[in-house]
Amino acid sequence: MTMKEQVIQMCKDLRLPSIRKLVNEETSFTQPEQAIKILHQVLMQEKEDRFIRAKQNRIRTANFPQKKLLEELSLRHCLHKHNKKYLF
Repeated sequence: MTMKEQVIQMCKDLRLPSIRKLVNEETSFTQPEQAIKILHQVLMQEKEDRFIRAKQNRIRTANFPQKKLLEELSLRHCLHKHNKKYLF
């Protein structure tokens, strides 16, 4: 897939029809290759940022009573508390 096709696909994924239209009409840029490279970098960063923000929003909207990390979980304590036959 060429860089131009990647930019067009990212525009579709990010729902940016105006930019996709400009990329399809290469006559809108004085230096199309350089413009495509810059757009590719910018859109990649935007896609990554949106992924991170979406993950943060899902955590926030889940309304967990408190944050827990897997590192904080004591497997021995959980198993002992619920079922004594699985002790290590």
